[in-house]
Amino acid sequence: MIKAILFDFDYTLGDREKYAYECYKTILSKHTDTSDPVAFEAVLQDCMIWDQQGDVNKKYLKDKLREVYGIELPYEDFNTYWDSQLWQYCVLYPDSENVLRELGKKYKLGIITNGPADGQMKKLQKSGAYRYFGENAVTISGACGLKKPDPEIFRYACRRLGVLPQESVYVGDLYQKDILGALKSGMEAVWICRNSSGINSTGQKVIHRISELLEMY
Repeated sequence: MIKAILFDFDYTLGDREKYAYECYKTILSKHTDTSDPVAFEAVLQDCMIWDQQGDVNKKYLKDKLREVYGIELPYEDFNTYWDSQLWQYCVLYPDSENVLRELGKKYKLGIITNGPADGQMKKLQKSGAYRYFGENAVTISGACGLKKPDPEIFRYACRRLGVLPQESVYVGDLYQKDILGALKSGMEAVWICRNSSGINSTGQKVIHRISELLEMY
């Protein structure tokens, strides 16, 4: 019997594509002097490609800006600066709150997310998602010393919620970090594929919008 549903945050509940775009736009506007909006957008779109959905060291992106466009960002540690800024633009997907509200009537809800403790917590608070979880329901890699896809971070989050892994479902967008890790921990998993078919040979549960969870649980 399922008692809890836990979520990844970025690209699952939070529309990271939107808030990463706005953050890069703000940063670039401070350090480029182009008056051509099309040329500026070209740089911005390359940043979104180099960002690799957040799964890249920001030093790589900083180096690419210098190499391709001659843009020098004045941040010694761009990773730290990025984390200090990104949360300010954080928003949820339009259907996320309704899903959390409805599922919260039947299940315990939790978050398991990789990232710095302060930055990820601020995202949850800024987006309004935190109200559906609370302190003991939020597990952040930067706070607990564990990181997805290590199965132990999933088990740790379940213990904090007072449920067993086999009584829990995890919803995430990255197959290797989210789905594989959750399954190895003993949890059920749902793979959210917003921009792809989600075709897989394992028969893994797939959704394309977070609202589809309401048809499953």
